Amino acid sequence: MFTSRSLNSTILKSSSTANSDQNDENTIKMSMESNEAILRSTPEVVDDSITNQLLILNDTFNATRGKKRKPDKANIVVLDPKQAGLLKKRRTPDYFRRRQDGERLSVLEGVELGILPDRRQDADIKQRTGTSVGILNEIESQRKKLLVFKSSVSREQAVRSISYQKPSESIVSRERYEQLEQLLDSAYTLPQLRAYTRDYYKAPNSRSTKPNIIRRILDKYWNCIINETISESEDLIVERVIDISTRDMYLLLLTSNGKILNNFARIGATLAVAIDENVVIVRATAPIIKYVEVSLNRILANVDTTKLPVHDIIINHTAKGTSPNTSEGELVSMVQKESAAYFETTSTDGEDDGCYQVSAFGSKRLLKAKNLLLWGVNYHPQLQEKVEICYDEATDSFKSFPFTNIECLDWVKRNKGWYRLQQPLSKKGTKDTDTRLSTLLENEHKLDEWYTFLVQKNESSRQSNMMHLKGVKETSVFSLTLGQILTTNENSQTKETLFEPKITQIASKLLELPLYDLTASKDEHYTVDQHEYYVQLKFIPDLSTLPDGSKNAPPLELWFELDDYDSAVTSTARCIVQQEQRALLLQTPNLPHDYRINNDRMVELTETAEEAQEQWLSEQPGVKKFIQDAQLTFSSRKKLKVPKSLDLNLPTLGDGAEVTHCNVQYDYVNANYHRVLRLMYMDKYMVQFSDVKGGSLGGRYTQVDFIGGEVLNCDEFKQFIKDVAQSF
Repeated sequence: MFTSRSLNSTILKSSSTANSDQNDENTIKMSMESNEAILRSTPEVVDDSITNQLLILNDTFNATRGKKRKPDKANIVVLDPKQAGLLKKRRTPDYFRRRQDGERLSVLEGVELGILPDRRQDADIKQRTGTSVGILNEIESQRKKLLVFKSSVSREQAVRSISYQKPSESIVSRERYEQLEQLLDSAYTLPQLRAYTRDYYKAPNSRSTKPNIIRRILDKYWNCIINETISESEDLIVERVIDISTRDMYLLLLTSNGKILNNFARIGATLAVAIDENVVIVRATAPIIKYVEVSLNRILANVDTTKLPVHDIIINHTAKGTSPNTSEGELVSMVQKESAAYFETTSTDGEDDGCYQVSAFGSKRLLKAKNLLLWGVNYHPQLQEKVEICYDEATDSFKSFPFTNIECLDWVKRNKGWYRLQQPLSKKGTKDTDTRLSTLLENEHKLDEWYTFLVQKNESSRQSNMMHLKGVKETSVFSLTLGQILTTNENSQTKETLFEPKITQIASKLLELPLYDLTASKDEHYTVDQHEYYVQLKFIPDLSTLPDGSKNAPPLELWFELDDYDSAVTSTARCIVQQEQRALLLQTPNLPHDYRINNDRMVELTETAEEAQEQWLSEQPGVKKFIQDAQLTFSSRKKLKVPKSLDLNLPTLGDGAEVTHCNVQYDYVNANYHRVLRLMYMDKYMVQFSDVKGGSLGGRYTQVDFIGGEVLNCDEFKQFIKDVAQSF
């Protein structure tokens, strides 16, 4: 594709080439006239060599007279629509990015005091004298490991922080003088030092270098005098031991990776934490120690506390007839680490009642802790999985290799070690093997078993005590997904299996397929974004609100389309419950990826806004209230607001085909962002190429789904699997 800019540059280049040719021709002509004049004036003096050169030059001039030299070959750059600015790349909404900047915590006012430390402070520390050598070594070893944060401190705060470093006495030891010099050099920038001298001493020092201005501050402004007779142990740095509770110790260390204590270290205080003794040892000047004490008191005064019935939350959100997949203690430990909230057990009359006293900095972290408890329960009674190893070789020829790309996993699964069964490849070469699944699908009897497992209706519902719902629309879809089957370590007591849809090196192959929407013109393929954008909100039921305590309600999903500003279009809401999911996991260790075949039965509880018009959501007032109260804006322009629960009217289908309604509370768990491109495969199958992002907790991955259709008989099912196996 040519752009106007490239076309203009080509014209300019041709024009400059023509001008250059004209100048060369004029130069040659002038040189010939000058040489002919010389020959006419002094023919007897001219040497034969000069005559030969003039003849060669004359022949060159005659050969090129009236001719234009060919221009140099132009370097043409072909731009794609995005590079040409015709199709802008849509940014991922801030809410679904991996880093969450909205949880910053500061020492006092929500800003960080972090200045990029100088690497020179990692040099060897001189051996200190005095009684606190062991503590100092521990302090210095911790300071070497301080995290580096982007500075967002204001000018006024930096200037005040520099003034806190001024020693109370002007006579200091050499070690103390060098410490102050190193601190000013590593903790503050040159503009900040100049601002300090300008504000406090009316000396801008606009042309002074950083070492010079530091010397001037120490010697001229602070009047520091080195006394060689004073040792560091006798210097003016004092040490204070601050007693602190176990709860406060935990919050200080775990909140934002100990950023609070790190910020104290950046203002000149050195801190050591004795966890067993519940004390914080602070070593600094008297003003800084006082500042640290006051700041700690103010920070710890902002701790919010609430009582959380953890045991009841787990029981009420665990499927009936099953036990929690994670123990209560393990789940609480995981939530503590992820939410930076401290859980303390409470007891009534000496008995554990399953309630916890939860403390955290701010109410948002308390809400996050409860939300993570619901997430960690992993409620999915509608799902039934079966694993098949699709290879005829002995299993001892395969080995389990660790799965290290954990960014695609959510926060629960990241805490476990996952492995994929693969066939080791020798460097000397291996025997020829077919890399397609087609060679593994010759057993017709096996295919019949797979189909029977996928289409057995209501059997899994009876086993899982699932409620039968009568919705507006019921859909059953066959699909095949590419990915990897992961398992936990076989030595663990409870071996878990996970299908991770993330695969690599497939995007280029998929993009060779045509678009599923054939109505778009060829120009629109390059100028119009063909992706569709959705947000998926997940909910799980509170089973204590069910009238029948022996039944399980299906999980709920709310889907919304996103507009150009990453806001949910509420009129596109779809209320979907997963009535039944059957997944057949095909483990192929000899191939770079595995397969998952799904037969999902979904029930839509509401009509679309276009179909129902004024009666939209009239039968689901809880969903309507949720949408009205929510502010589903996932960009940074507006604040996101998601209600923590909604009331859902479930139309239950009885044994006699009668329909009864019951209200059930559904609690919000998490949200996913979907960027979907629909493609066509073999002119009959839709391929959904999705980019899924769940934020810092949900992970991010790409997913490839081949849609076989809603209703497939056994022969159609076999053909669908074989068609996909031909190329993938």
